[in-house]
Amino acid sequence: MADLDVLRRAIAILEEKKARGLVVIDLSEVSIPTEHFVVVGTDNPVHAKALVNALRVGLPVKPLHSEGLEERRWIVLDYGEFVVHILEGEAREFYDIESLWADYTIDPEELQN
Repeated sequence: MADLDVLRRAIAILEEKKARGLVVIDLSEVSIPTEHFVVVGTDNPVHAKALVNALRVGLPVKPLHSEGLEERRWIVLDYGEFVVHILEGEAREFYDIESLWADYTIDPEELQN
């Protein structure tokens, strides 16, 4: 499965599992070692764990690196070409990743082309 297909599948899984406020940030034109960020919110640690488990089961690849799995306030799953950020409500508001990369936010539908 190509990297873009894996990204599309990850987005579909997160939407199916009711991740809140899904945002895709296209970093392909920026000098950092990943192509996209996928940022989602969650209301509680149980939901965060469910999102992680759904990605583990539903994707054909495993993350190269992960952080925050114990605390579940800000979970980072690094798949190389894209990174998934799963943030609990207060952490998402505090770190406000979307504002930092506002110029690069895209509609997930753009990835279908």
